[in-house]
Amino acid sequence: MKRRKKDSGGSLDSLLDTITTVVGILIILLIVVQLGADSAVQRIVEEKKEEDSKELMDMAMKQFDEQQRALQQEKERLQLKQASQNKDQQKLIEEIAQLEKKLAAKKKEIPTASPSLQKLSQEKNKLQKDQQAVEVKVRKVKGLLAKSPKPSSQSLTKEVSLPDPKPAIPGSKPYRFLCRNNKIFPLNDEALKKMVTTLLKNSKLKPNKDKEYDGKKFLSVINGKKPSTNFFTLIAREDKDKVVRFTMERKDQAGEDQARVSKPGSLYSKILAGLNPQKNYLLYEVFPDSFGVYLAARDLANRRRFPAGWKPAHRGADWWSYDWGYRTLGRKEYLASRPKPAPKPNTGKPATPRKPANVLD
Repeated sequence: MKRRKKDSGGSLDSLLDTITTVVGILIILLIVVQLGADSAVQRIVEEKKEEDSKELMDMAMKQFDEQQRALQQEKERLQLKQASQNKDQQKLIEEIAQLEKKLAAKKKEIPTASPSLQKLSQEKNKLQKDQQAVEVKVRKVKGLLAKSPKPSSQSLTKEVSLPDPKPAIPGSKPYRFLCRNNKIFPLNDEALKKMVTTLLKNSKLKPNKDKEYDGKKFLSVINGKKPSTNFFTLIAREDKDKVVRFTMERKDQAGEDQARVSKPGSLYSKILAGLNPQKNYLLYEVFPDSFGVYLAARDLANRRRFPAGWKPAHRGADWWSYDWGYRTLGRKEYLASRPKPAPKPNTGKPATPRKPANVLD
């Protein structure tokens, strides 16, 4: 009996080939789409960077323009301020010129009568001395104005009286003031000197027979306690010549400015209230930056009838050093080792007399 032939169905090879082809095409399309997406993302990022860069540049230019306008405004303000200062200085110089004219007019008012020759000569010499004193004071005032960085319009409008040099009351003592950084600092050097004496007495430190102290112990006693007033601190040092010198260090926070010094409750007014015009006269050391506060302080002193004088200061330190007679070990040998000075040749001319220390303006 013959076997039956198997039923012959359709082949699936073509279907598989078609599916494979379609899948391959889809994969290729996916790759192409992915590459295109990466390119698009990169292009967008670059465009964003350019936009951010442009925006930052615009912001920087805007800030630059604002800074430029602010600097221009500040420049104009400073120019106006400088012009105002120059105007005030010119006004004071004109006032000084008027005072000089008044002095010249006074000179012409000398009586034309015929007094004795000796009396006329004395009056002439006195007038010349007064004129020289005025010229010196005018030069000092002009020098202070030229060196003053920030003149105050309020101080420049104050009246400045002509100087009248005269000696202080016999037996009166000076009281000193420092005018610096447009502040005034009362210096009670006598009180500081008494503090040194008290500290040495309490420490029981004694000098030798030549009145010389041990330098290290002396400085330890004084600088260890730091004697001070409300305005200054005292510092002691031993110099090479075996002399102990004392310097005053200013307490900048304690000084009083021009606005404060004229008020009734100021420390300056209280110090004047504790002094006697018959027993004390006032001395002012004035730095170029403190002419305004000096005029305010001097005005109050004049109203209370204190004899007073001033001089300009240009040194680096606040005050000069004081020598109160204290010597350290080795002073006697130091003096013995110094060569004797050569005698001065006799020129036949009389020595120029020194100006007394208590002559005030």
